[in-house]
Amino acid sequence: MYNVAVVRQLCADIIAEKDSVKVEQLITLLQAVVREDQEEIRMRMAFLAKKYSDILEQSPAAD
Repeated sequence: MYNVAVVRQLCADIIAEKDSVKVEQLITLLQAVVREDQEEIRMRMAFLAKKYSDILEQSPAAD
């Protein structure tokens, strides 16, 4: 799941890097890490929604 240390390190590397090509590569890597985390979160949310759908259907809607 979301690894804060990896994201922080990538951001620090992007800030410190002087070579624009290397910066683009690091940004691409950062985007891939975020995309992967988002997909994992979507899958977990879908699992939870399916598992607890009966409870969610019974609970009153929040106004």
